[in-house]
Amino acid sequence: MRMTSNALLFKPQRFTCGIGRFGLWVLALLLPAMAVSPARAQQEIRFGVLGLFHPREMVLEPEGRGVLSITAQGEAGGPALVLNDEPGHRQIVFHAEEARVVAGTHSADSWLVTSRGGGMVAFQLIVPGKLRRTYVGRLTLEAQNGELLAVVSMERETAVASIVAAEMVGNSPIEALKAQAVATRSFLTAGQRHLDFDFCDTTHCQFLKSPPEPTSQVFQAVEATRGLVIAYRGKPLAAMYSPRCGGRTHSLRDVGADPGSGYPYFAVPCVWCRRHPFTWQSTIGKSAHAPEPGNERERIAQARQWGWSAIPGSDFTVRDDNGGWRLEGHSVGHGVGMCQHGAVGMAAAGNNFREILSHYYPNTLLLLQP
Repeated sequence: MRMTSNALLFKPQRFTCGIGRFGLWVLALLLPAMAVSPARAQQEIRFGVLGLFHPREMVLEPEGRGVLSITAQGEAGGPALVLNDEPGHRQIVFHAEEARVVAGTHSADSWLVTSRGGGMVAFQLIVPGKLRRTYVGRLTLEAQNGELLAVVSMERETAVASIVAAEMVGNSPIEALKAQAVATRSFLTAGQRHLDFDFCDTTHCQFLKSPPEPTSQVFQAVEATRGLVIAYRGKPLAAMYSPRCGGRTHSLRDVGADPGSGYPYFAVPCVWCRRHPFTWQSTIGKSAHAPEPGNERERIAQARQWGWSAIPGSDFTVRDDNGGWRLEGHSVGHGVGMCQHGAVGMAAAGNNFREILSHYYPNTLLLLQP
């Protein structure tokens, strides 16, 4: 996350793994407040990608018939390579070798991947046996602790569209997608979350997938809200959200965090969640004490031990169950900020994105942040 004084202050992190989709941003929410660098006028954002897999090897391919220019960094006269759709020039394998990155028969401190003119380009990055993902931007590859660190610099609106495509079903009502786009853009504009790049692509920061097609509803929602951010006290708000609130969202104090002078995230009713209740049940092993509903720090610790699906939400009841704890809950995620399920319901009922955002983020304004 990138936070400034309008919300909780967060310490920039070196790359860390995400905490699971259901633990959306909560670990950072509960970290001690520390000042970070002010937000840039962001048209370009750097994402650390695919680090969740701790890759030692990655494969690079052009997207479609594009041409990739691959240049060695950190040394004068380093090699320059080209990928295109011709046989034998379609892909290249990178792997980490101590503090160097080896590409084919060439080794360098790092590698920069761009279009032929040095601009942004569409490419596919593959973690063998794990994942293939498309990006549009400039790619930097370096080695840290024997692993590859991949950083994609992309335009802000491309990043927003890629995140909305990951966070909401593409055929969701257009006004809900617009609300998600504004919340996402606000988060990206508020302040950086890491030291080696701005954000990672896990729920530690923002879940990120391949960019959507220009004909998609997601793309249209992003374009329709281009530049709009949620602001509190005149500054972009690093807007939080979760899948299902269970009928009422939470304030920061509800989940054990002190908002300080930042946005407190008011608790508001969610009619759609109340009308369409959701229930989950699970059993976890016995610990020294029963899990405490509403305590996000403890929920994250327990979920790391027993699995994220074991405690997917912050609202639940607990009872003793033959040497374990039997849990039953009605929420998914921390329940702070916008409820995505509720936003879809409000949009389906005829509310526009401004009304959705006003409901879940009271006492905020929408500002144009070019």
